[in-house]
Amino acid sequence: MKTDQYQAIKQPRIALYGGAFDPVHRAHLAVACAARDQASLKEVVFIPAAQSPLKGHAPLASDADRVEMLKRALAEEEGFVIDDSELRRGGVSYTVETVRKFKQRESAAELCWIIGSDQLEQLDRWHAVAELVQLVKFLVVARPGHVAAAPPIPGLDWMRIEAPLMEWSSSMVRERIAQGACCDAILPEAVQAFIREQGLYV
Repeated sequence: MKTDQYQAIKQPRIALYGGAFDPVHRAHLAVACAARDQASLKEVVFIPAAQSPLKGHAPLASDADRVEMLKRALAEEEGFVIDDSELRRGGVSYTVETVRKFKQRESAAELCWIIGSDQLEQLDRWHAVAELVQLVKFLVVARPGHVAAAPPIPGLDWMRIEAPLMEWSSSMVRERIAQGACCDAILPEAVQAFIREQGLYV
């Protein structure tokens, strides 16, 4: 069931935002800001994945470097935090396992999960999705070339988040860095400085 607006909030709402963040860029931050404002979130938790089950390759940057880039990108943002539990757990990062942990830790909160419309379309491929949809509400952001169309999963509840189209992907950013192209408009300054310092993606 799609819900464009939530009723008055009776409990704090926390959104979990998973991804490789390899590297984190301005579109990630714009999505998180839009979700925070439109869904009245207490907190947005960035969760770097060890290995996505739907991607055929591991992140190029190390776990430590991806966490450091997130720290630098989020330093000035209110209500944005990092959780490295998937990295510490290792292996393939299944969303439902992470959500179970947060349910135990944040039992008084309403949990949401931020995804793009491209991921919404293939949500029925996610591991243990029948359980997952009972645990979280999905906050869905438009992606170029994808219409926010949900598969018929019983119990699915989602809300559309209006945000600038996330035209840049991390893979496109890595390509630009490898080519020596300017990334000022794409990467937070502190993240770009760290990438140069460490010689990442070249």
